[in-house]
Amino acid sequence: MESERVLQQNLDEKSEFQRLFQMYLLFEEEAERPNAEAIRIAIETQCGKTDIVSGSDALSSFAVEAYKVAYRDGEMPAQVMMADVTPFQPESITDMERTQFWTMPDGEDVLEQCRYKLLISDFMAAGLDYKSRSALLADWLEAAVSLFPTCKAIWIPSSGKLLHPSEIADNPYEGAARFLQFGMNIRYFTIHGTEDSLVDSLGLFALGLPDVQYHFHTLDPNDVSRHAFSVAAYLFEADVPVNDGETIAGLLNGEMAPEVHWPCRFEMSLIQPAREVMDVCPGEYAAGERE
Repeated sequence: MESERVLQQNLDEKSEFQRLFQMYLLFEEEAERPNAEAIRIAIETQCGKTDIVSGSDALSSFAVEAYKVAYRDGEMPAQVMMADVTPFQPESITDMERTQFWTMPDGEDVLEQCRYKLLISDFMAAGLDYKSRSALLADWLEAAVSLFPTCKAIWIPSSGKLLHPSEIADNPYEGAARFLQFGMNIRYFTIHGTEDSLVDSLGLFALGLPDVQYHFHTLDPNDVSRHAFSVAAYLFEADVPVNDGETIAGLLNGEMAPEVHWPCRFEMSLIQPAREVMDVCPGEYAAGERE
């Protein structure tokens, strides 16, 4: 991992729990949008019984029976929505976001070829438990990608992740954990004017979970990035089982080692967007000031 751009932070940018989780399919040419019934069938193939709530081409919505949200007066199925194909401006993706396309090395070239976008999201799904919501989002994204063979890339604003459609079709994870493929990015920064580095995750905040953060020196950032993914995935799988002040297994010779204890604490992130993170203190390799 390496990036040479000098970036200026916007410390006023904050990220919070996403009541609507937005995902964009990007295209080189204007794509033909299927009708509501074709979309419904694709969702139903993925999720089971699905009903059309609104068949409008401008904004279609669908109720997915398998994902029920509990309200005071009973249960209602969560919904997913698809907007219409609209123009896309590649410059809307910021320089900071562009430095973090680690899984797509040609990401900037791909972006510049894209001229159209299609928004899909969930709706009335924020009341689901986070794993059910994650599974719904993965189901919906897979169904949507299957409907658009000319899709060039998928852009997820909350994670800052740009993906090839094949990364969605061939998601290596299962169940709710499929969210980690698109909904979480591991980022790497060097701190200008110092020998310090920072690795963090971006995206778990969208589900109401903390991201992870490492401020360090000397360690191989690739090792730290793998550790960060493993720890973030553990927080996701086990509903954040680590408490403030507890320790997790650190790194020894680049591998996770139970005999190495790295303390954790919850705080606000050092790198934008401002959000809660579990800061992992890497022992003798820690950078910055910690209490």
